[in-house]
Amino acid sequence: MAKQTKSKKTKKAKKPLYGTQKQQLNKLTKKEYKALKQMCFLCKNMYNVGLYNVRQHFFNEKKYLSYNSNYHLSKGNENYKMLNSNVAQQILMEVDGAMGSFFELIKLAKAGEYNYKDIKLPKYLEKDGFFTIIIGQIRIKPDGTLDIPMSPKFKREYGKVSIKVPRNLRDKKIKEIRIIPKYNARYFEIQYSYEIPESKLELNKNNVLAIDLGIDNLCTCTTNLGGSFIIDGKRLKSINQWANKQNSKLQSIKDKRGIKGTTRKQCKLWIKRNNQVNDYINKTCSYIIKYCIANDIGNIVIGYNPTIQKDSNMGKKNNQNFVNIPLGDIIFKLEYLSKRNNINFIKQEESYTSKSDFLANDPLPIINPDNPKKYTFSGKRISRGQYKSSTGIIINADVNGSLNILRKSNIIDVSHIQKDPSILKEPIRIKIA
Repeated sequence: MAKQTKSKKTKKAKKPLYGTQKQQLNKLTKKEYKALKQMCFLCKNMYNVGLYNVRQHFFNEKKYLSYNSNYHLSKGNENYKMLNSNVAQQILMEVDGAMGSFFELIKLAKAGEYNYKDIKLPKYLEKDGFFTIIIGQIRIKPDGTLDIPMSPKFKREYGKVSIKVPRNLRDKKIKEIRIIPKYNARYFEIQYSYEIPESKLELNKNNVLAIDLGIDNLCTCTTNLGGSFIIDGKRLKSINQWANKQNSKLQSIKDKRGIKGTTRKQCKLWIKRNNQVNDYINKTCSYIIKYCIANDIGNIVIGYNPTIQKDSNMGKKNNQNFVNIPLGDIIFKLEYLSKRNNINFIKQEESYTSKSDFLANDPLPIINPDNPKKYTFSGKRISRGQYKSSTGIIINADVNGSLNILRKSNIIDVSHIQKDPSILKEPIRIKIA
C-alpha cells in the first residue's frame, strides 16, 4: 500500500504588524544633547560614505552594489569606528534601501510603468547636516532605561546617554528605535517601533466603503449599502493658511535683518502646525475605521493618483492649499489601520471619476498622459457641490466621485444603487474636533 505523502504547499506565515509611538526627547542635559548631536552628525557622514560606494559602483559597473559588499568597503572608515557597529550597519541598510528603490524604478521604467525623467539617484546629505540614529538591538534594563549604543571611543569622549522607555512599551516587543534630529538638530524626536497582536475582527467582505479625497471635503465616503458622510476639511485648510501667514511675517522680518536659515520662532511655528495637522489626520482615519467596524464593512477603497499633488494646476491659492494638505498621509495611515483591524485596503486609480455620471453608468476610462483623449459624459456638475445626472437626479458632486471610485474598483456590484437611487442617503457632514 502506497504511503500518503504530505502536500509540499505550506501556508506563508503572516508578516508581523508593527505600531509606532513617538515623542519629543526631553530632559536632556547639555552634555547629553551635545553627544546625540555629534552622533547624528557621524550618522550623516556614515550615510554619505555608504552612498558614495554604491553610486561609484553604479557609475563604473552599471550594477547594484549589495549591502554585504558595501559593508566590507565601509567598515574601515573612521565614522564607522566612532559609531556603534550595529548603528553603523543600520545606516548602511538605509542606503541599501534607497538604492534598491532606485533600481526598482528603473525596472518599472523599462516595463513602461514609470517615467525615466522622474528617476533620480539618491543624493548626498548636506555637509553640515544630520541623520537619524537607528537602534536595531534593543536592550532595556529592568528599571526601564535604555543606554544609547556607542563605541567605547565615542563614550570616553562624550559620555553615555540613557533614556527612559515609556511604561506602556516595556512589556512589548520593540523592533527598532529611531532618534530623529529635527530642524537642524535643535531637538530630537524618538520613535519606538513595536510588534502588535493580530486582529481577531472578521468583518463582512461583501461590504465596501469608498473614499474620495479633496480639500474642503477632505474625505467623501460612500458605501454599497447607501450610507455616506463627508469629513470636513476646512479646519485643516485653516491650520495651513494660518501657518503660512505667520511664516510669511517671520520671513519678512528675517529678510529685513539679513537672517539666514530657520529661526527659533519659525521652528516652533512649524512644530505646532505639524502637530495640529497630524492630530486632525489621525482623528479622521480613526473615525473612518470605527465607522467600518460599527457597520460591518470589510473593505476600504480609496481614490489614488500618485502625481495629483505634484502636477496640480488649480491657481496659486488653491495649489498652496492642496499641496500643503498631506493627502498621502491619509492614505498611508488608513492602510496601516486597515491592516490592524483586518480590513482589506485597495488603492484605486481615480481618473474621470468626478466627471463620469454614476447613475447613468457612464464609462470610466483610464487617463493616458502620453496619448490624452477627450471623453464626453452624460451628466455634468451644475455647481461646486452638485452633480446633475442625465437621469435627472441631482446628487452631491463628491458623492458621485466616491461612488465612481467604488464602481471602478470592481470589487462589488453597485448596479442596485443605479437602479434604485433612493437607497442613497443624504451625506452627513462630520467636523472633527
